[in-house]
Amino acid sequence: MKIRRSVLSITLSTLIASVGAAAAADLTPDAAYTLVVRAPGARVPLPKPEELAAARKALEPQAAKEPKSARWAYALAHVAYAEAEQAKADAAKAKRKETHERFERAAELQPENADGQFWLGNSCFDTVDDVGMLSQMSLATQGRKALEKAIALDPNHVWARIGLAQFLLEAPGIAGGSVEKAKEQGNALLAIPGKRGEYQGRMVLAGIASHEKQWDEMIRQLAAAETAQGDGADPLVPLRSEASYLLVKKNDTKAAAPVVARYVKAAPADDLSALFFDGELKRQLGQCAEALPRFEQVIAKAENARGSRWGAAVCQEQLGKKPEARRNYEEFARRFPEDPHAKDAKAAIKRLAGS
Repeated sequence: MKIRRSVLSITLSTLIASVGAAAAADLTPDAAYTLVVRAPGARVPLPKPEELAAARKALEPQAAKEPKSARWAYALAHVAYAEAEQAKADAAKAKRKETHERFERAAELQPENADGQFWLGNSCFDTVDDVGMLSQMSLATQGRKALEKAIALDPNHVWARIGLAQFLLEAPGIAGGSVEKAKEQGNALLAIPGKRGEYQGRMVLAGIASHEKQWDEMIRQLAAAETAQGDGADPLVPLRSEASYLLVKKNDTKAAAPVVARYVKAAPADDLSALFFDGELKRQLGQCAEALPRFEQVIAKAENARGSRWGAAVCQEQLGKKPEARRNYEEFARRFPEDPHAKDAKAAIKRLAGS
């Protein structure tokens, strides 16, 4: 499970623009700290690789001079996090490991920092798929405890409550998972003063309702989220979520059609989700000739677009484009071996062999 936090401050955005590709000699440790440290839920793009390299060169000597300083340990953990997000394959795995180790160290040095505990918990869940089963259990427990501590330190910590709700919803009961406890986190978000957690609380409760296949409750919560206030509020996200839940999870084209139409109309012209939803709706309606170009547009810009890769393969086979279908089935099986459709993709490859 990953706690996804993609959200930041105008101050950091301004600094990133001003730093640019500055040489390491031009970047002080304090400037590097401001450049790389992200508030939970930040929406500013990550620093560029050359900026991260400059920040690391400025921060590492300072951390060596002050090994007991949580400030520099925390900043280097954010550098490693950003590097992991931009790396691939084994390099990304190694950076995720470094990220976790550095956030552990920062939390040891400053255990009463709620944001630090949040980031430690986040790093646990970012790393969990990289290790074996026993280590996964240990990381999950560490991640849960870190999020719980962040909430104990700051009961109004929106992002820690979101992360804990995700854990409680997705984890098996033996590992502490509980739908009812996840709902408690959603309701706690709604109760945060100043409506700071209103939007995220609605989104958490909508996700839980979807998990429980309580579709009417899901729709009610998402409708409320469209006009809700608070951290990370974005009226387009609930609409996208509703389209996804109805189209992909419930497979209800009748209910999804007007939602998809609303989303496609509201979304930016280059929104890949809008292209996918439009294509998937058409595919489920048996209109593969119209759906295929949508899927191909998405894949051209995002090779790891799982739903579009699968939709393209299915439509190509139905349209008699067997070589193209086989290539996409092969790519799907190679890229997403754990997906439930991977077995179907392998069967399709055998079926199309020699075509």
